[in-house]
Amino acid sequence: MVYLVRLKLACAALAALAACAMDKPEVARAFVDRWAWAGPQTYFASARACTVGVYQLESPGLRNGVTRVFDTRQGVSLLRQGRAVAFADRQVTPDALAQAVMSMDLHTGLGLVSTVTGPRACMSDDVALNVHRILTQEGVITVYDPGENVLLLLDMVRGHAVFLRGTT
Repeated sequence: MVYLVRLKLACAALAALAACAMDKPEVARAFVDRWAWAGPQTYFASARACTVGVYQLESPGLRNGVTRVFDTRQGVSLLRQGRAVAFADRQVTPDALAQAVMSMDLHTGLGLVSTVTGPRACMSDDVALNVHRILTQEGVITVYDPGENVLLLLDMVRGHAVFLRGTT
């Protein structure tokens, strides 16, 4: 009898933990689809404080109508207004972009950096290694939405999208 009670409590605890995920896969996919064309999901993990989703891209490039900039100052100005923006200069790595944003506006830059580092707990070792590689390579479009605390890395060279959300 005690065994059954413990089993029921363990099941209830697991159900409660599962309900504490920050995002559902559909939410991450919808965000990616606003900016690009999300294909098959290759990885997804969400916990109370983070979400990471990795998708293959069906098509390279950004969707029409999204806010894209090639000038970091213009992008920072939009971020200060709380607007989401795609930094579309593919010759600037996401890491170099984050440093440039921090030098122009520390608060905005820290928000961007925390959106990259916060979700580490939701990454497998393999995903973390690949995210690090993406952060340091050219050919990536960096989308940052300060209102939703989401960073989207669109690796146009390898055809992947990485959705990152963490708590601030």
